[in-house]
Amino acid sequence: MTNPREQWASSTGFILATIGSAVGIGNIWRFSYVAGENGGGAFLIIYLACVLIVGMPIVMAEMAMGRRGGGDAIAAFSANGRTPRWAHAGWVSVIGCFLILGFYSVIAGWALKYFIGALTGDLWRVASDGYGGFFGDFIANGAEPVAWQFAAIAATMLVVMGGVRRGIEAANRILMPLLALVVIVLAVYASTLSGSAAGWKFLFVPDWAAFGEPQVYIAAVGQAFFSLGIGMAVFITYASYMTPDIKIPAPRPRSSPGIPFSRLSPGSPFFRPCSRSAATRRPARNSPSSRCRRFF
Repeated sequence: MTNPREQWASSTGFILATIGSAVGIGNIWRFSYVAGENGGGAFLIIYLACVLIVGMPIVMAEMAMGRRGGGDAIAAFSANGRTPRWAHAGWVSVIGCFLILGFYSVIAGWALKYFIGALTGDLWRVASDGYGGFFGDFIANGAEPVAWQFAAIAATMLVVMGGVRRGIEAANRILMPLLALVVIVLAVYASTLSGSAAGWKFLFVPDWAAFGEPQVYIAAVGQAFFSLGIGMAVFITYASYMTPDIKIPAPRPRSSPGIPFSRLSPGSPFFRPCSRSAATRRPARNSPSSRCRRFF
């Protein structure tokens, strides 16, 4: 007799997990510089429209596939496809996640190194050449970045080993509110910096000329797919653990604003250091992006 498949304890835990899967390390800063080089406020409007019109229907479709399939991405495509060959599409999603893990785990190791350095004070006692020297010295030692990468993978494994309820859901109930608190603190601090008003204006007041540039629309669609994590079987897998009382359309009105907001909120503080250059030049594909990238 097989054990029953584990399920989410509540819709709140499911929503936090789905938002947590979409809020990535790279996306927190990627939104900022992509918006910086594609019109600021104009890009934001087009991006939100792409999320609602294009992104969210695909997310709901993936969740429907996962719930009906009741398994991983491969099983979901097999159950929903008209022929067994659809299982190959599930394999593509799984392989894509594996390839993403190759660089994502490296960045997670960097973040863990900086987090520990901030707690111990090593990050504040940087060399005379500043934080760039701190990072340069860190990656110059080939063994240390690898060690931190495996430490980040080990921490992830501990969460996954706990299962859906005691692992992923329990971790997101703690970590997601902490992330929101950190973002709020950063936003408040960044608002006190010089040029913050220009940064807010650049982000929320659209440059109407940017609406005529095709590159802005292409970047907005790409960011929408990147932000939601579409095509990586995340929602398919998570939806396979949904309880029968959780309807797919029900949690989305509550969670769908959360994912774009989680992009907008972490990104907005980073416009303060870049606000002077961003506000004084034409936003689309201009020098603000290069300056913002150097800052990040």
